[in-house]
Amino acid sequence: MLAFVCFACTDEMEADGNSKERSVKLQLQLSLPMDASARTTRMTSCFEAGSKYENYINFDDVHSYRIYFFDTNNNYIARFIPSKTVMAEATEYTLYSVEGEVPEDVLQRASNNTINTMDFKIVVLANWENYEEPEAESKLETICNAYWAQFEIKSFKLGEENLIPFYGVNEYEDVPVQYGGTITLEESIPLLRAMAKVEVVLNKEDELNTEEMSFSHVTLHGYNSKGYCAPMNGAYPQNGHILHLIGDQNEEGSINKTIPFLQTQSDNKKETWIAYVPEYDNTSKGANAAYIELRFDIQTETDEKDFVIHFADDQTDIEKTSFDITRNHLYRFNVTIDPKGNLAVEVNDWEKVFNNEFYF
Repeated sequence: MLAFVCFACTDEMEADGNSKERSVKLQLQLSLPMDASARTTRMTSCFEAGSKYENYINFDDVHSYRIYFFDTNNNYIARFIPSKTVMAEATEYTLYSVEGEVPEDVLQRASNNTINTMDFKIVVLANWENYEEPEAESKLETICNAYWAQFEIKSFKLGEENLIPFYGVNEYEDVPVQYGGTITLEESIPLLRAMAKVEVVLNKEDELNTEEMSFSHVTLHGYNSKGYCAPMNGAYPQNGHILHLIGDQNEEGSINKTIPFLQTQSDNKKETWIAYVPEYDNTSKGANAAYIELRFDIQTETDEKDFVIHFADDQTDIEKTSFDITRNHLYRFNVTIDPKGNLAVEVNDWEKVFNNEFYF
């Protein structure tokens, strides 16, 4: 992966000059959201950007994030501490521009001495519940798989004290170095959300007189209460969305756990319920597949069954069409009642929209 660079200073500097002349500044960008690999080929070009707190990092608090340099063999070199950060919201991305001085250890250990260039990786951790500073030569996978690199569901209502953990990594090769200058890395570091977002949307159709209809409850059956903040061994997207589960499996008794969705919108056109959850294995042999249970407020009889939505492309063939609940994905179930009284569901994904329609 080749980095595009430019320098703020073009005068030649001697490596044995004063500290100002020996310093090298770095400018880089962090981007949200990033592309997610598709679980199906049936997609459109629609794009889903996260809402405010789904994209939020508090760079005013140095305890809320870490930026590290690693060598290209995934060995830890040093921490990067920004002196300036700026957030900008583009059409499809939230961008964080970060600037600071390159640590001396990086200049020494990442340097290609004969050609005045550097090879390195930059790793970003943000909104993690805990951080432990790496020891010298620590491996990247040691950090990403550590016990303290786990998080636990607090609430589906995001805010300053309840944010989604992020992880990002990018490798840069043959980056020119000039003492006294500034390196600008044009290729941004995409940040990966540690959670999946599950969204159930009731679309109300006027001609069917459903404006007054509403869900009385929406409940997730089967979920993991804890997860890892980073993907397996810190490899992304090279790992192809391999699940990173604590203990390499769903929590014991996870299928018996239930949690209510949070209602975020309700009017005579649309009703939205959401949940943020860690990854969940829906597809392994013997795994207990999660499902969503919903009930309408007009269902007043106790013997009326709740409606069930499975994490599958075909509700009539769940075993063959189930899909895992994967980090950084949004699973949107658009629910409508068709003229025949059937309940129709369309499944979407966070960054690419999937038009998988089925009836049950």
